[in-house]
Amino acid sequence: MSRNLPSIAQMSEISWFPFSDEPVVSGSWCQPQICDPVFLFPSESPDGKWHMFAHSWIGIHHYVSDSGIAWEPLKMIEFRGHSPSIYREAGVWYLLYEKHEGFWPLSRRKRFRRDERIAASRIEIRSSTDLLTWGDPRLLLDSRSILFAGDYIPKPRISRPQLFHVDGTYRLYFGASHLDLDDTMQRVSRYFSYAEADEIGGPYTLGNGGSPLMVPQPDNPACNLATGGVRIIPLSDGFAAFQCGVWWNPVEGRSGATLTVMSSVDGIVWNPCSQKPILPPADTGWASRYIMSCDVHYKNDEKCWYCYFSANGRKPNRRFAYYESLGLLLGHTAASRRRESPGEW
Repeated sequence: MSRNLPSIAQMSEISWFPFSDEPVVSGSWCQPQICDPVFLFPSESPDGKWHMFAHSWIGIHHYVSDSGIAWEPLKMIEFRGHSPSIYREAGVWYLLYEKHEGFWPLSRRKRFRRDERIAASRIEIRSSTDLLTWGDPRLLLDSRSILFAGDYIPKPRISRPQLFHVDGTYRLYFGASHLDLDDTMQRVSRYFSYAEADEIGGPYTLGNGGSPLMVPQPDNPACNLATGGVRIIPLSDGFAAFQCGVWWNPVEGRSGATLTVMSSVDGIVWNPCSQKPILPPADTGWASRYIMSCDVHYKNDEKCWYCYFSANGRKPNRRFAYYESLGLLLGHTAASRRRESPGEW
């Protein structure tokens, strides 16, 4: 772990503030859902720019920015790819993502059902030395090899991969199975687990005795329906997990998803950092339904945390349609100095 990163003890001291009430990347009529962001600081990129990857219904999009605020689409990286993440080793960037592509029989193109065209969900990896040209996809993990990935659903599903090198072993975290919420039909990740390998390309073996690492907790009001999206972040003495836990509120009679943070020394056993959520759904507006996913990194030269997150809700003057967009939270400890002008970020 890097000495420049904060410690587990400091995670509970962070105060989080929205950069703006508006999203930094918005869903549109042709791409109503922009989901699962992952980003790189200028110091981590080959061209000194901010880079972000996120997915729509079409696939994985690559965005660039000079400020981290105004983002421009650069190119499509992977058609029908979902839930990207980035891992860097020895000057090479690795893009991991979920893939479940369909087949389109010509004789039945006009009358297929959705479940007939979805092939096996799997995690793939591609590599690049410049973030622009990517190598051919390689299979890392197949959902059909994971028994609990098919719990309560017709076909197995794995999602949101993240890769780390821990104590000489490659550890691949991922979501497994899913749940379609009864009140909104929003689809969320049911479990969270991991697999390990000696080489980055595998083969990967399930950890935790072949059981999920995180499961819904009926007595926990923050995740009594599903684990939701989980983002793992390295710390100086362990790990943090930013969880978009999915819950049911019996008083309000509705479901929701809230962003909370946990910590772990080994990345296996997790404990809450605080009982207070980082980000609950807003009362109204673009982030009023579910906080779906996030990516979080610490910018050491600013002593500041950046948390880009995806959330969904109704847009103004759009009465019926729901959109998913990307927002930004900034995190500071009491000892750190907050910038006066947004232009300095």
